Amino acid sequence: MELLRASNLNLSFGAGPILDAVDFGINQGERVCLVGRNGEGKSTLMKILAGQIEADSGTIFRPFETRIAYLPQAVPEGVHGTNYDVVMAGVEDAADLLAEFDELSLQMADDLSPAESETKMARMQTVQEQIDALGAWDLSHRVIAQLSRLDLAPDSRFEEMSGGMKRQVLLIRSLVSNPSVLILDEPTNHLDTNAIDWLEKFILDFDGAVLFVTHDRMLLRNLATRIIDLDRGKLTSWPGEFERYQKMKQEALESESKSWSEFDKNLAKEEVWIRQGIKARRTRNEGRVRALKKLREERKERRNRVGKA
Repeated sequence: MELLRASNLNLSFGAGPILDAVDFGINQGERVCLVGRNGEGKSTLMKILAGQIEADSGTIFRPFETRIAYLPQAVPEGVHGTNYDVVMAGVEDAADLLAEFDELSLQMADDLSPAESETKMARMQTVQEQIDALGAWDLSHRVIAQLSRLDLAPDSRFEEMSGGMKRQVLLIRSLVSNPSVLILDEPTNHLDTNAIDWLEKFILDFDGAVLFVTHDRMLLRNLATRIIDLDRGKLTSWPGEFERYQKMKQEALESESKSWSEFDKNLAKEEVWIRQGIKARRTRNEGRVRALKKLREERKERRNRVGKA
């Protein structure tokens, strides 16, 4: 079952496009790792898919039942309260439903008219179905349990904690919201070995879809069922394990380099010819002149890979 689909996403911040006609889809049960050089736009793409920012053009389809939880790479500013409050704020809808159910339960104990009782009962049934769908009956217990797993006191003030501990609280907020799709940007940053093991087990047991960016090669190898590669604005998909992706990606780059080398040789030959002057201006050679102009345009539009990181 496809939980998220993006079609023909385009985004530019300057000379070259960050995203160039990007297509992406993710199915239930997939764990997809997004790779690419620093500065290619990985975090930007994740924010677009999470609904944090908009692309210049393109469409994103999320089925009605799809719920997305997003963990950003940086700690957002202006987050205050206890660790428990911060995590619960990420599941505000569920908390509101639980509070409404409790209030309706109290009201049903009052002496109501048959019409009022029927209305309250119908609303309770609707709220109960929504709570069931979110798996939120034991929400408070799950929040406290997950905080304890990482030795985070529920009543500690979030704003007084270190950057690393804040990231851990935000990670828990993403995980306990019972999402359909988890989007995680560098989730293991500031986590110790035990916390990474806990995160890895959680994701392996998770029955939704996961899209993540990581520099942790071990986590990538243990989790990813598919690699997607963002390179010069283009997104390509590579099913299978990371080592297979590396091999096929290197072969693709070598093929691209060979093709470009042949292109450049042909262009250089035509540039020598055009400089011969009068031969190039003869009527029967006008087609060759037009072809040269086209080659120049193609070479101008080429985007070379920059750096090695």
